[in-house]
Amino acid sequence: MAMFSTSSQSRRTLTESAARWRSAQLAAAACAVVLAFTFFGLSGTAVAKSQPTVSVAKLKGVGNVLVDAKGHTLYTFVNNDQPVDCSGACLNMGFAPYTIAAGTKPVAGKGVKGLGLVPGGTQVTENGFPLFVFSSDKPHQANGQGMMGTGGTWHVPTVAAAKHKSTGGSNAGTGGVSF
Repeated sequence: MAMFSTSSQSRRTLTESAARWRSAQLAAAACAVVLAFTFFGLSGTAVAKSQPTVSVAKLKGVGNVLVDAKGHTLYTFVNNDQPVDCSGACLNMGFAPYTIAAGTKPVAGKGVKGLGLVPGGTQVTENGFPLFVFSSDKPHQANGQGMMGTGGTWHVPTVAAAKHKSTGGSNAGTGGVSF
């Protein structure tokens, strides 16, 4: 009769082996679900959108202006309504190029049009005008407005307020931004 009985040690080994196999199966199934959501998305559920790179905010005394994701006012460096290259000494005034991670595209917030990048770079542009932030500004400030630099003036681009059922704007070709 000893031939047909199994020892408690053997039964325990079989039970432990089955438990490990079941755990491995569950882990594999969980990984498959995660991978499916990664590759195919969460169909039918709300997915958070990317934070806008540039948005519009109302700035007291200036109007609707372009701001970065943290609410800092954005600037352009212009001369006769044309962008001016800012490098070297120009950047020593406290203005820094507004850049995004390489390989990404700028995301426009509501009311923002014409975003792009400096050719071959990561600096964000609005209708071809490179954008900058001013280091002395806190959110919702424009302390750099009107500062003169070598070859140009620092300017906060304003955005025309959206009109209801508009058939055309007065800023044709400028993407709603005026200087």
